[in-house]
Amino acid sequence: MKILFCYPDYPSVDTYGNIEQIWLRHIAVLKGAGFEIKPFCVSVNPPSLAMWPNELERLWKTGDRHLLKMYESLASSLSDCDVLLNVTGVNLHPEFIRSLDKFTVFQFNDDPENNSMSRFMAPAYDLCLVGNIAEVETYKSWGIERVHWMPIGLQPHLYDHTLTYDSVLSGDRDIDLFMMIDRLTPWRKARLDQFAQAFPDGHFYGRGWPRGYLDASIEIDFLLRAKISPNFHNSTGPINYRTFYAPANGVMLICDNKKFLGEIYELGKEAVGFDSVEECIDLTNYYLRHDQARRLIAANGWRRVINDYNELAVFKRTIMLIQKYIGSGKISVQPKSSAELLVRKRRGLKKYFFRVHYLLVGFVQKSKRRLKKFFE
Repeated sequence: MKILFCYPDYPSVDTYGNIEQIWLRHIAVLKGAGFEIKPFCVSVNPPSLAMWPNELERLWKTGDRHLLKMYESLASSLSDCDVLLNVTGVNLHPEFIRSLDKFTVFQFNDDPENNSMSRFMAPAYDLCLVGNIAEVETYKSWGIERVHWMPIGLQPHLYDHTLTYDSVLSGDRDIDLFMMIDRLTPWRKARLDQFAQAFPDGHFYGRGWPRGYLDASIEIDFLLRAKISPNFHNSTGPINYRTFYAPANGVMLICDNKKFLGEIYELGKEAVGFDSVEECIDLTNYYLRHDQARRLIAANGWRRVINDYNELAVFKRTIMLIQKYIGSGKISVQPKSSAELLVRKRRGLKKYFFRVHYLLVGFVQKSKRRLKKFFE
């Protein structure tokens, strides 16, 4: 099975490095593991930000030449592949997706904050993979049946690969609490403020914190010194990278969205969940006093994320789901028009609109000249 791996290239606002190079390194690892993958960038004039539905709709309807050129190239690249995997779910118009005669997979990690985007895109695909485990039912409420949770997983550049179970269990750590998180966003600011008041000596970094922003190049160094990493989400979850990279660096994770955290880790054994800030404060104090219990949870959490949520394990889950639906005939195949013809049609519409615009402008200008001459 050959997969067209569609990734975006956008301007990086952090210090992790070139986004496209990160994707290409990830693809190289997958290919090295035996997966047949062809990379394709779905950004228009990269690097560029993802397009919101209204912008994408406008460019599609007006036959934007840059967008259509990218779609033509994609259709050509897809010709010798079996599956299109849009790993961030962006920039491919639903009508274009429906025109493809291949198995299409939508992957999205920004729910529920960006439900408007996923609701616009997702119904066009054969299979939807949702990064936020709490939002799977939301997709089903939209009438989408083929939807599954797919963990965002562990990024290889975000953890120390030399750690072992024993080193997590017995290693020395001199920072009680570490968290790199934005404090300015309104969705969690009050909760973060309350937690910070309880632990004024905590090592908290990011926008809005007194310590300021910690360069990502040294974040791993701090994680390797930390005992506990609190984790707060904007809304439902858990989904963010901290959910995975904190345990991968041997830090005990204490995280909100307790109900769904329990579907990712075994609570009390691999991670600790909470439902309120007060509960988080109490649990944090407890595990700071009971270091052996903390170490054991941190080591078990490390083992779980390294085994089940590394980049290869997560991609294998993706492949298994694709094979499940393709092999079982559970895809309702509908007649699809040619992607190339659809793109040409959009180009033709653009030319038509330009002709109409030209004629209208010419008519208005001619009328103005006639009226001016009449009144002279």
